[in-house]
Amino acid sequence: MSVHNHSHSHGSQAGHWGPPTSSIDWCEDNYVWSYYIAEFFNSFSSFAMIILGEAACYSINRLQSDMQRMSDTTTTNNTTSGKTTNVAAPSLFRFKLAFRTITVVGVGSFLFHATLLHHMQMLDELPMLYSVLVLFFCLIESRFGPQPSWFPKLLGVVGVVVTGLVAFTEGSIQFYSFHGTFGPLEFTTLFLIFKVYSARKAAYPDIKWVFEAGIGLYVVAVAVWMTDLNFCESTLFSFLSFSSNHVRDDQLQKVDESSVAWIVKDLYLHAWWHILVSVGLFLLSTVIMLDGLIVQGWKPLIEMRGWGWLPTVSVLEKTRRIDGSPSSPSSSSNSKDD
Repeated sequence: MSVHNHSHSHGSQAGHWGPPTSSIDWCEDNYVWSYYIAEFFNSFSSFAMIILGEAACYSINRLQSDMQRMSDTTTTNNTTSGKTTNVAAPSLFRFKLAFRTITVVGVGSFLFHATLLHHMQMLDELPMLYSVLVLFFCLIESRFGPQPSWFPKLLGVVGVVVTGLVAFTEGSIQFYSFHGTFGPLEFTTLFLIFKVYSARKAAYPDIKWVFEAGIGLYVVAVAVWMTDLNFCESTLFSFLSFSSNHVRDDQLQKVDESSVAWIVKDLYLHAWWHILVSVGLFLLSTVIMLDGLIVQGWKPLIEMRGWGWLPTVSVLEKTRRIDGSPSSPSSSSNSKDD
């Protein structure tokens, strides 16, 4: 949201969408690879969010079906034994919505970086707010129990008000409206995820490694983002300069007539930010989902799918019936641990 325009004195060219109207023009040179795509690598790296968001939604649909089958089996066994307890699988809609907002962020990010237009920038930044609002709601529900009906409505009102302020104002009002809401929500959400990790890591090893991997990637992603934002034209390790007769002037900074040195711009760090933060956010959102299932009385675990690279949530069994009692003597030890 802040105004921070890099001067693309060497490589940027004119393109289909005209001069940037967004409040920020990122480090990557504009329209170098395509007349129709302003920031080529920044645009297509946004597909990491879309792919991971939709992969998670697909796995949640499968998980919902598995949980319903297990619940139907439990209900049938109860009926056979003369009991009338109905065991319904809980809705996973809020978790699916959380991952779907990641998809929406990816779509908005692609449109923003492809055009560098102000209204497309809103499609990138505002879905980030919606995503953190949904994740915050999921954590509050899991950590503090079901909330009154006014709570999600209040979060919805916050989203609408901030959307209006961001979309129809500019300058400091726009900046502080967004960051004054998104920043505190982001840090509160990360703190609550850390509380989940602290409470669950001993009993649930999957939560331990997923959180540690997710927060590690998130921190590295932020460092990469800050480097790209603040050191775009800085020489990167001048001692790595090398001879080259075919390097373009618009990509590399000349040191002398026979050697060149890489600068930060050449690493396309904002594109790497997209990839790293997508994986980090995916893993941290998975921690939230694991905790939510535990609270609802299920025993979740992580299965690696997608040729072994995609961690997805599955369940072994239901550890408590809907009335709060253990579903079997052997599973009573797996009840909620707060």
